[in-house]
Amino acid sequence: MYLYGSKRYNLDAKARLTLPANYRKQLDGNQLLLIPLKDALYGFTPEGFGSWVNSFFEKDGKKFEPGNRKHVALRRMLTGSAVPVDVDSAGRIALGKVDASDAGARKRLGLERDVTVVGVEDHFEVWNTQKWEDQQANLAEDLDALMFGEEL
Repeated sequence: MYLYGSKRYNLDAKARLTLPANYRKQLDGNQLLLIPLKDALYGFTPEGFGSWVNSFFEKDGKKFEPGNRKHVALRRMLTGSAVPVDVDSAGRIALGKVDASDAGARKRLGLERDVTVVGVEDHFEVWNTQKWEDQQANLAEDLDALMFGEEL
């Protein structure tokens, strides 16, 4: 799966988001996991979510250690914040379900009306459109440096 591109949307009155058609074609099944983080709402397939969580512990030849209290607590925090949502027949997901498990999450992220959906290879992110645009403007010079071999 390779999700790419970005597209602006307006959430409907029930806080539903219609996923881009090219994303729907690549997402297996009708269930996704949404994870509210600091700046955006991340969306994964169940399999992709498991790989993402494990990737935090699989560094420098190390793996998740079930006997390590910190590993267990961090993994629990990640998995406990995941909200399962169904993709309906119109290709929509109900972002309001995020508030059911994390009261005020959509408001904190600014996901109340204008949003931008961004493909990030193995997952997608839902951003407040203004926050997304501000972040992109701030990264323009860094992208130029990355592309043309200048030091970041």
